[in-house]
Amino acid sequence: MTTSKEELIRRGLKPYDIQHSQHRRAEWRDYGATGLYMVTLCIEGRKGLFGHLEGDIRAKRGSAAFPHIVPNRLGSVVLDEELPKIHRFYRQIELWQAALMPDHLHLLLYVREPLPKGKRLGHIIGSFMGGCSRAWWAQMEAGGNITEKTAADAAGTSAAGTAAAGTATAGTAAAGTAAVVPVASAAVNTRAPLFERGYHDRIIRRPGMLENIKRYMSDNPLRALMRRQLPQLMERRLHLRINTHDYAAFGALFLLKRAEKEQVFYHRRDKNTGLPTEQTEWYRRENTRQLSEAREGVVLVSPSISKGEKLVVNAAIDEGLPVIQLQKEPIGQYWKPELRRFNACARGSLLILYPWELDKEVTDYARFHWLNELAAEICTTTNAVLVGAAF
Repeated sequence: MTTSKEELIRRGLKPYDIQHSQHRRAEWRDYGATGLYMVTLCIEGRKGLFGHLEGDIRAKRGSAAFPHIVPNRLGSVVLDEELPKIHRFYRQIELWQAALMPDHLHLLLYVREPLPKGKRLGHIIGSFMGGCSRAWWAQMEAGGNITEKTAADAAGTSAAGTAAAGTATAGTAAAGTAAVVPVASAAVNTRAPLFERGYHDRIIRRPGMLENIKRYMSDNPLRALMRRQLPQLMERRLHLRINTHDYAAFGALFLLKRAEKEQVFYHRRDKNTGLPTEQTEWYRRENTRQLSEAREGVVLVSPSISKGEKLVVNAAIDEGLPVIQLQKEPIGQYWKPELRRFNACARGSLLILYPWELDKEVTDYARFHWLNELAAEICTTTNAVLVGAAF
C-alpha cells in the first residue's frame, strides 16, 4: 500500500510536492478553432461509477475474453444518450472515439469547423459534464443502485455503447472495479458534480500521434487489468528511500535488490575528438558490451539523457533486458508511463524512479550530472526501503 502525502506529513516528513494537476491548457491555443483533441474526464474521488472490468490479460486481442469494460446503467446512459448530444447540438464537432473506464472517460474529439462565436471547447465539455451529472442525480433520486446490472443487460448496452460512441473501451490507471454506491433519495442528495472540476486536454498535432492515442485509449482495460493481475511488476510507490535519497517509483521494485547493476553514462561529445559520443568506435564497443552484460542479468541504470545513454537504454527496453531508469517527470498517484515503458514494466524488466529533491530550476547540464550521480549510487547499493512498509 502506498504512503500518502498526508501520512508522511503526520510522521514529520516533508515530501516533495509530486501531485500535479491534470487540468492542462495551452495558453497559445484558440479552443474555438479547428483541431483534434483527446479529452479526459475523471469521476470525483476516482470512484468506479461507470461499470467494471472483465477479461484475461493473456487472451487474444479481439476475443471475447480480451480485457474490456462492462458498463453499468450510468455508463450506458453516458455512452448512448449524453455523448451523442455533443454532435447533435454542435455539428462542428465529431466524436471519433470514446473510451469508458470505471472511474473516468476519454474522448477523441475533432473540431472540423470553427465553433460558433463566443463558444470554446471548454463550453461544450462543461455542458456534457453537466448532462452526465444530471443523469447521475436522476438515477440516484429514482432510488436505483446505479452499479447494478444483469449479465444480459450488460452485454446489450456494451454493444450499444460501442456503436454509439465509437469504441466503448479504454481508460486510466486507478480503479479497476465498480464501487458499490449507496442509494440516495431526493431528500439526502447533495447534487455534487459527477466529475472532478475541470478536465485534461491533449492537442493531437504530430504525424503518427493519432494512431498512438487511439491504441492507448482502446488498450486501457488491458493495462488496468495488468496492474491488478501483476501487482509485483506494476508497483507504484510514492516514498522509496535508496540510501539517503527519496524517490517515487513505478515498476519492478525487485530490480533494486539485484547485486549486479551497471551505470549507463555517456557525455554528449567525446572529449578527445569532439565528435558526438555515439559516433565513436569506443562507444560502439561499450554499447555492445553493456547490452551483452544485460543479457546475462546485469541491471542497467541510467537517466538516459544524452543520445548515447538513450540508445543503450532504449535498445535494452525493446529487448526486454533489466533497466532502472531515472526521470525528471514526477510520479504521482495517477501517473503512468507511456505504452512502451508500461509494457516493459509489465514484463518485469523496468523500474522507473523520480528523485523527490529534483530542482527544476537548475540548468540541464547540472541536472544531467546530478541524475547520473544518483544512478551511480544506485549501482553500488541494495539498501532500498519503502517508508512505512517492508521491502
